[in-house]
Amino acid sequence: MKNFNNKEYKCLVTDLIGDAFYTETSFRGKISTIRQYAEVIVRKLLDIEPSKHLTLGQENIRSKIKNLPNHEYIEAAIAIIRTKGNLSTHTQYLDNLSLEDFEDIVDNLFNMLSFPLINYFEKYEFGSRDDVLLSFSLLPPIIRYKVLNFLYQKNPCNLSVIDKLVLAIVKAFSVFEATKWIEERKDTLIKMKTISEKAFNAMLETVGIEIAMDIQKGLPSSMYHLCKEKISQIGLSIDIKGHLYSDFESALPYYKANGILNNDNLETKEFNDIMDFLYLGRKEKLQKISIDRNPYIVMNFIS
Repeated sequence: MKNFNNKEYKCLVTDLIGDAFYTETSFRGKISTIRQYAEVIVRKLLDIEPSKHLTLGQENIRSKIKNLPNHEYIEAAIAIIRTKGNLSTHTQYLDNLSLEDFEDIVDNLFNMLSFPLINYFEKYEFGSRDDVLLSFSLLPPIIRYKVLNFLYQKNPCNLSVIDKLVLAIVKAFSVFEATKWIEERKDTLIKMKTISEKAFNAMLETVGIEIAMDIQKGLPSSMYHLCKEKISQIGLSIDIKGHLYSDFESALPYYKANGILNNDNLETKEFNDIMDFLYLGRKEKLQKISIDRNPYIVMNFIS
């Protein structure tokens, strides 16, 4: 990007994330702050320089958003954040803003944060690079779910998307929801092989036909059976060990250790830039002190 530089927004985003998620302020204040953060995300998406005035309702900004790929997805999220954000800032609105309002805003904020990855993976096919998949897996499950669910709707034949989407559903929601998802698509999934023709041909060139055939024979007979196995394995692991990470704060140390890709090509630079932005302003979780069902209310942190 020519005009938007992640580093220039570090202080601002750190303040906004802190006020929205790490402090005991009112829901009115948190929602108003998330509206400001949404403006930063729009600046990122449209590559707008810091000195340019921007609000979510500007006609020229809305027109530029309409030119983005998959613009309907981001427009819907912005509309909700803008509407509730306006309520939180205007003094004529006298009613309380609730936890439910806050959770709705956060959900749509996550839609906005998933948007650059959605467009990235439509440009560079999901599953084509192992290092990108590894780094992507170090995002919070809900972000992964939103990205993968969108990609699946656009291309339900991508085996890597199906594989990772089922795992994301387990981790973001439950084994029950993941099982329900595959059972609803059983007739389709049971007809799908667990390795694509392209991947099998690549394996042929690497290991030869005999080993490739042996590997193929050792795989589950269909994507349905593969998904069932993975749901069972991951569900059992979560039951025994709990979630390794469930939000940006608990995922951050894993991302810093293993998620930044070492390559100079444009595809890698674009991915690293998106991931850096998504983690901008986040702090590593030390101890969650909230007893609320929402993990984004009050936390203890270390830098």
